[in-house]
Formats: sequence, C-alpha cells, structure tokens
Amino acid sequence: MRLQLDDQEAEFYWSEIGAVEVGTSRRRLTVTVHTPDSRWYPNDVEAPDKARAQQWADELDKILDAYFED
Repeated sequence: MRLQLDDQEAEFYWSEIGAVEVGTSRRRLTVTVHTPDSRWYPNDVEAPDKARAQQWADELDKILDAYFED
C-alpha cells in the first residue's frame, strides 16, 4: 500500500500493516494505516463528489476484507 501527499510518500508491505481505517466525509476519503509498532499514517484524498468518495471506500473495504480474512 502506498500513500502519497505532494512530494512525500510512504509505502507499506502487507506484513507491515496491523490495520487500516477507511472513512468518508463529504468529498473526502480518509485512509489511515496502523503498523504493529503503534504508529499510524493518515492520508486524505479529495474526490470529485461524495458518491465517488463512498465508491472508493467501498472498493478499498473489499480489498482489505479479502486480505485480512487470511
């Protein structure tokens, strides 16, 4: 998983991720990666509209559910 904001980037391998939080508010998708060492890395993405932000959240939830079920 890669989070990027302007010129800064954080890349995580699945083995480095303890949990991922996904949320929406208005046109914003918020993704927060939590690592096993109790650090967290939030990132916000501005969507064209509220429906698109929710679509992205739903799609990401499906991916995360598939990964974390194992």
